[in-house]
Amino acid sequence: MALTSPGVEVTVTDESFYVPADQGMVPSIVVATAKNKTSGTGSGTAAGTLTANAGTVYTISSQRELTETFGDPKFYTDSSGSARDAYELNEYGLLAAYSLLGVANKAFVTRADVNLDELVGSASPITGAPTNGTYWLDTAESVWGVKEWNSSTQTFTVKTPKIITDESNLVGELSTGAPKTAYGSKGDYAINTTATTNKLWYKNDNNAWVQVGSGDSATQYGSWKTSWPTVEGTTASPSLTAGHIITINGYEVVLTGTSADDLVSDINAGKDSGSIPGVVAAVVNNKVVIYGTDLAEGNDSTASAQIKVANVSGTALSDSGITAGTYDVPRLHLGSHTSDPGFKTADDHSAPTGSVWIQTTAVNNGANVVVKKYNSTTATFSTVSAPMHISHAQALYNLDKSGAGANLTTEDLYVQVNVTERDSILFGGDSSVATDSTIFDANAKLGSFTVFKRQASGATTITGLSAMGSSPFTAAETFNIQESIRTSDHLASSQYGTFDAEVTVTLGGTSADDFVAAVAAAGLKYVSASYDRVNDVITMTHSDGGDFRMENVSGNPLDDAGFATSNASTYGSAIDTTGTKVANLYTVPAGDPRSMDVMASNWGTLVYEASATAPTADPSDKTLWYHSVVGDVDILVHNGTTWTGYQNVSSDARGFNLTNCSPDGPIISATEPEASDGQSDGSALVNGDIWVNTSDLENYPKIYRYDDSKVDGEKWVLLDNTDQVSEDGILFADARFHLDSDDNVITKAPATIKSLLTSTQLDIDKPDPDLYPKGMLLFNTRRSGYNVKEFRSKHFSRANFANTSTYPTLPGETDAWVTVSGNKSNGSPHMGRKAQRALVVKQLQAAVSSNTELREEQREFNVLAAPGYVELIDELVTLSGDRGNTAFVVGDAPARLANNSTDITNWASNANSSASNDEDGLVTSDSFTAVYYPWGTSTDLAGNNVFVPPSHMVLRTLAVNDDVAFPWFAPAGIRRGVVDNATSVGYIKESTGEKQVIAVSQGIRDTLSTNRVNPISFLTGAGLTIFGQKTRHSGTSALDRVNVARLVVFLRTQLDKLAQPFIFEPNDELTRNEIKQAVESFLLEVQGQRGLFDFAVVCDTTNNTPSRIDRNELHVDIAIEPVKAVEFIFIPIRLKNTGEIDKLGL
Repeated sequence: MALTSPGVEVTVTDESFYVPADQGMVPSIVVATAKNKTSGTGSGTAAGTLTANAGTVYTISSQRELTETFGDPKFYTDSSGSARDAYELNEYGLLAAYSLLGVANKAFVTRADVNLDELVGSASPITGAPTNGTYWLDTAESVWGVKEWNSSTQTFTVKTPKIITDESNLVGELSTGAPKTAYGSKGDYAINTTATTNKLWYKNDNNAWVQVGSGDSATQYGSWKTSWPTVEGTTASPSLTAGHIITINGYEVVLTGTSADDLVSDINAGKDSGSIPGVVAAVVNNKVVIYGTDLAEGNDSTASAQIKVANVSGTALSDSGITAGTYDVPRLHLGSHTSDPGFKTADDHSAPTGSVWIQTTAVNNGANVVVKKYNSTTATFSTVSAPMHISHAQALYNLDKSGAGANLTTEDLYVQVNVTERDSILFGGDSSVATDSTIFDANAKLGSFTVFKRQASGATTITGLSAMGSSPFTAAETFNIQESIRTSDHLASSQYGTFDAEVTVTLGGTSADDFVAAVAAAGLKYVSASYDRVNDVITMTHSDGGDFRMENVSGNPLDDAGFATSNASTYGSAIDTTGTKVANLYTVPAGDPRSMDVMASNWGTLVYEASATAPTADPSDKTLWYHSVVGDVDILVHNGTTWTGYQNVSSDARGFNLTNCSPDGPIISATEPEASDGQSDGSALVNGDIWVNTSDLENYPKIYRYDDSKVDGEKWVLLDNTDQVSEDGILFADARFHLDSDDNVITKAPATIKSLLTSTQLDIDKPDPDLYPKGMLLFNTRRSGYNVKEFRSKHFSRANFANTSTYPTLPGETDAWVTVSGNKSNGSPHMGRKAQRALVVKQLQAAVSSNTELREEQREFNVLAAPGYVELIDELVTLSGDRGNTAFVVGDAPARLANNSTDITNWASNANSSASNDEDGLVTSDSFTAVYYPWGTSTDLAGNNVFVPPSHMVLRTLAVNDDVAFPWFAPAGIRRGVVDNATSVGYIKESTGEKQVIAVSQGIRDTLSTNRVNPISFLTGAGLTIFGQKTRHSGTSALDRVNVARLVVFLRTQLDKLAQPFIFEPNDELTRNEIKQAVESFLLEVQGQRGLFDFAVVCDTTNNTPSRIDRNELHVDIAIEPVKAVEFIFIPIRLKNTGEIDKLGL
């Protein structure tokens, strides 16, 4: 502000520019961990391990903050508890960061988007967790209460049914089919759990499956009841007299011959004529046997499931060993352990052998159907009570004695047995003491089970789908209702439960209000109706939450109200959710004795999965699966047209007949198969047999083909895994998983290797056969093991296969497992641990290459590392370059690099011609990168010994070096290079997988130094010490040393900060002098701290020419002479004679 009158104006100009203090060694560490780990606090999920936070750069200031963010570092052990050294899933980077933060107070940590837990080996495809609330009928724990009666011993035998969970075991491979004839053995029971109604089956002596309890008019002579004799003769090959007469159910049978066959023929003639319904005879073991069904009439000419035999004239019965009398056909009893089946000889109606009691309570091996529900919070299935009852009414009575349904919730379940409800339900006016001893009719019970769940709590409500309009009804039409009632309203039975008497409702008019009024006038205790005028629909309610059943009597008033059978879901079947059915409205069970039309109920069929193992779901898209089975190898061959199963070719490119090759597929063995019996079935080897050698899993797969024309010792010819062009080559790619492309890749087990040998099945993403020659092999990585696959949801969809000419049809199964561990640049595959590693490396590389956060300059770090992964050196060097080479890269040698000069030289010089840094070769030459060898033994957070990469030791040593000195001091040697976070060093012996502890001798140190790799060696008196400081600089200059390279990194960073305040200042002599003075002052400080021998700074008109000034440029030229570290000390000693030193005057 200008002064306009006398006064004083004070202004302040800040010219106190200085270089801020260096923050010390701050690394940026890229790590791989499991996903959704528990926080180091012991509860909650560690935020840094969430998928959403992958790639996020976290600033970590303490060990505690590290474990809270990423969980405790995880290191695996084997089954004996020993550490799995150099295991690909160990969290090396996290432990390195933890160790560093013991001496440092800042590090940047970035987690790659990979879940190491997914890469734990599994023989079966990975599955996902079920949806919260999923129900599971545990068939392994369930007991069905089936007991078979033996009339001779008067005892029951507990029967354990076979459980069918796969439709392939059913006729037509349909859930409604009977078990196939080939399934099970005679005398077996089986329960089909693939349908909503689980039928109980029995396999009879005719090797036919029959539903337990069957024997009505539809099934009678091929039924369960005719699978067991009702009447059995005791005389074998009886001698009978023609003309003798007997009666069966009152019908006279006149014997026309003298043999058992004649008597049987005469009885069946009566059956065929309709005179003896429900009765059939046969000769079994030369004896006369008579079978009965529900339609057998007994004493009273009505179907009563009984057979009465009597002698009229002669001795046909006694001659056959049959006693005259009334016999009951086999019977199915349903009841608790306290009920009396009435099967014994002393009972009014004794039962024949084969009769069955389904005991509905768990006592003494009775029914205990185990249903479990999944809780996603606890990730567990918990058992839900599901008692067995014979009807909804009985369930209401027993589960809610006080409310008859009013107190039940949507968590309540029950299992109904005899889903048809034949002989299972009582109505008002029926006998309240009915039992199997007094009820015998043509509607006998059937063995079937359905699990029901309450679909709503409180009142049972149904709302019609039809709009009422002005006059939807016809006056005087009627319909019947029966409602379930409380025990206090009526004498109820704990066996049956009860409904009240049938009530007829008569409409007094044509409107919806008339319908409501008619229901109200019917005198029902709990059922009422209401009319919603807004939505123009009628609602009926059972206030207690019980059931009510209805039928049209005259006209169709129920249909008019929207409650027609067409509006109802089928009882016992899955609930129809299409929107065309009334909620809570069902057709009545088939055995409803009142033949009602529909029923309203809050009980609906439960949706569940029945299996012996816990249900799973499809895994999330992109879920990884490390298929760990070495022995799963599917190899196809090119037949000149396409790829096909190996045994489909009778003459390959070599003329070999592959149809006779080993019957189980490739021979998987660690030793060479013998010519005489080398095939899987012990047969002699033939030309074309394939042997996969598993003796060297580090270099798996080594594949050999048998050629008998070769000389002994050379008959097994090793295939070249890098040959993907000739007929002798082999291609590694995905081709198929199942025998049928419609098969589900999660729920259906993969096709067996043997079955694939003759299969022509190919997935549409197979390698194009037109590109390869006849005779070439295809190693199907999709079905074969020892690699990593990824679940791709809707992989086979038009989004990925859009060309309808090339792909006219898509498979029914759109999901797929796609191999993602990939191949090396030479075409050979990554297998085993190398497959795991390839996936981890790929994600780590992505976390660096595509990460913009790591490139933001506000995040200041000066060291980069990806502990355990030599493959990341390239990406870290690039990242450092993107940041102006302001970070020094610390790289690791492989864990399996042996302690010998040959292997070290070959790796460090890339003698194997690797395309990039990996376990086979070191490629990078960079002035700001150093590589260290070997790995070391440290401890994890639990105190266990673990094998760690060199960077684990180097990072902490760098931090200590910068704390006691400066970055330009060599972080090596006894003063500043001593390792304090490891106790020994070594490598993994490739042939055994065992850790070898070494000292790193002088000779190995020389080899390492020559190849620009820094040794970590054990020195007597000092311990583990970093004993080298060479960078990967390709030439001979000061930058071939770590201390100089880190000095340059330091200078870059600090000079950038120093120069920032001068931007936008006038480009004149004053500014140039100021910046020169600031730089000189800074460099003088570094020189005083032993970083520089000398330096020179030029910033004047000699290097700031007019043209540069016109381009708004200011140039400061700096020359430095960095201080070199002492690495070679020479001390020559000369021996002199006595007195000579004095003469020299020294």
